[in-house]
Amino acid sequence: MILLGLIGSYLTIFAAGFGLTLLILSKSQHQLNVLECSALAWLLGTGLVSLLLWTMGLLVSGIILQGLVTVVCVSLAAFGRRAKRQATAFFTFPWPSSWLEWILGALLVIEVATVLIVSCKHTLGWDGLLIWEAKARYGFLNGGTIPFTYYSDTGRAFSHPEYPLGIPFTELWLYLWMGEAHQVLVKTIFPTFYAAGSVLLAVITIRVSGRRWSGLLVAFLLPFIPFVISSPRGGVIVGYADVPLAVFYLAAFGYLLVWLSRGELRFLLICLSCLALLPWIKREGLILWCVLAVLGLWGSWRQQRLRTFSMLLLPSLLPIALWRIYLGVAHVRFTSDFVTPTANALKENISRVIPICQLALVETSDYTQWSIFWLLVVIAIVYLIANWRNAQNQILAASIVAPVVLYCAAYLFSSWPSYTAHITSSMPRLLLHVVPVGWLAIAAVIPCNSRHSSV
Repeated sequence: MILLGLIGSYLTIFAAGFGLTLLILSKSQHQLNVLECSALAWLLGTGLVSLLLWTMGLLVSGIILQGLVTVVCVSLAAFGRRAKRQATAFFTFPWPSSWLEWILGALLVIEVATVLIVSCKHTLGWDGLLIWEAKARYGFLNGGTIPFTYYSDTGRAFSHPEYPLGIPFTELWLYLWMGEAHQVLVKTIFPTFYAAGSVLLAVITIRVSGRRWSGLLVAFLLPFIPFVISSPRGGVIVGYADVPLAVFYLAAFGYLLVWLSRGELRFLLICLSCLALLPWIKREGLILWCVLAVLGLWGSWRQQRLRTFSMLLLPSLLPIALWRIYLGVAHVRFTSDFVTPTANALKENISRVIPICQLALVETSDYTQWSIFWLLVVIAIVYLIANWRNAQNQILAASIVAPVVLYCAAYLFSSWPSYTAHITSSMPRLLLHVVPVGWLAIAAVIPCNSRHSSV
């Protein structure tokens, strides 16, 4: 029964996600890449289900809550299927067209299966257990909702009540369907995010570079960064929110880049859907949201499409606004690791700049954690800057540099007794957020004269 419940939870998540994906893509695209749609269905499905559990959980709980969310998921799938039929769209599978593509595709499938097995054999990490899974378990024991008193309870401040609920409530959805808080099976969420990220990295890279083999290559190389897979401080296997956040950031930025180059509205809608969910996955998602919002405004202004982007950007603020209002009403006790960023605080801590840069350099030079990934990223950024007149190169370089600079700058306001300990503790996880986009930049600068491929 537990396995049947797990299957049911995944089916409903994919049903909701597929419905949304088909509603967006079917009207303007007749051929739908089934792998791309599946990856987007997972991202949009987890975001929607977690939001529904939170909002509907304010009014109902228990089996009624589970039933209502399920009805919405199934209804969305039906609407998406209807939109697909009316648009006479059909699914296609991007079969490899050369021996190199066959080899890379097969290796990619083996990698995803391996990550799934390894993840299920590893226990949840510290944050994965005491911050994210703790909320899911608490919600499960209370009929699918987290009591209002949780947010102002000083005894539970260690679990960071102010953190968003995207990952915990996705875990909660699995618990509700399985009928128990099964910590082993709930970890299947994270390799699924990894699989979706691999597919989207390949698809977006193919669209940006025009070469299918390069997309498959960078997706294949992704797990060869030790920190991504095996690190107990934020990799796939420990149940942290950093890998899902990295995948959402890749999707939001990747489809923004494709929209700016092709001008098709469907890509912008996918971008903004993922953009809206960034702050719902982790607090740092708000920084990434701001970075992409600025890049989107600047890129759309250059192409005289600023009005379209601005009007559609505004709705993506809704989850951020609603969550902040809810925390205010709940009188949540914030446990911030940072002081308020003021001019006086900046003046007092300006001497930290050089040590922060040194520690960032030490971290990115740690080959046992990152292999030669950051060296390749630096080379790619240098190439992009050298060809700065290309707007795509400007945006691609900024999508990596801006988050890293902002993350490093945040430590100027660290409230830890030892800000250097704060850096060594959390910086690797922050760098992980831009890793998939880094691979996209690397693939974009690979010189090749081969013919362009489609997805």
